[in-house]
Amino acid sequence: MSLPMKWLLLALLLEASAAAAQPPLPARQRQDRRAALPTTSAEPVPELYVAAGNLTLVAFNGPLDRDSLVVDRTRFRWVDVGDRILALEPFTDLGTGERLILQVGFKDKALPAKAVLAVVSKVDVVDGKVEVDRRANTPEALLAALTQKEAELESLKVRCEGSGPVGLMLAGWLTAASGPLRLEAKSPVADARGLVVQQAFGYQSTSSALVAIKLHNLGLQPWGRGRRASSCPEPCR
Repeated sequence: MSLPMKWLLLALLLEASAAAAQPPLPARQRQDRRAALPTTSAEPVPELYVAAGNLTLVAFNGPLDRDSLVVDRTRFRWVDVGDRILALEPFTDLGTGERLILQVGFKDKALPAKAVLAVVSKVDVVDGKVEVDRRANTPEALLAALTQKEAELESLKVRCEGSGPVGLMLAGWLTAASGPLRLEAKSPVADARGLVVQQAFGYQSTSSALVAIKLHNLGLQPWGRGRRASSCPEPCR
């Protein structure tokens, strides 16, 4: 046997010995557990522990909207949304510290309206089945929804204020060249009937005009309570 061949065999033996000396990775423990959706923004997002070659089922106590699922489907071999169960199986394990955010909505009008979960991989455990408690319409969930609606209302108020005179100026509609329009309305004759103009005014900009007209219907009495004839013996109101 030549000298280079001896060195090659020795290197292979050393590599095999080193590999045998390394402790094997611990087998993942498959578990079934329960989790709950947060009712406030201060609570952490629930996690799902997934692994390649393992199917994880997530069961919800509320009807799911199948078309509302938001997740990076390219990372999963299997993604399926049922009436109340979500099935996941990734192509490969997620990296250390990697979190995929998953969102799925509910069909009914209860709160919270959607579930937000973080998909991760752990070296020692994988979820087989996770039963998620929605905690629907709890006081905390209703308070969180009220807080969100109040924030949306404030944003809407700001947008409405922006559509007033300041908004017109920022949009370039109201400028120094803009001014009121002179509109003349003829006075009605003594026995006139129909619609007559009571007031008319407007404003002119560089590209368009705004006109407001107040009309009055002459010769007609306002509607009120009365009676009408009918085929029934007694008059109907």
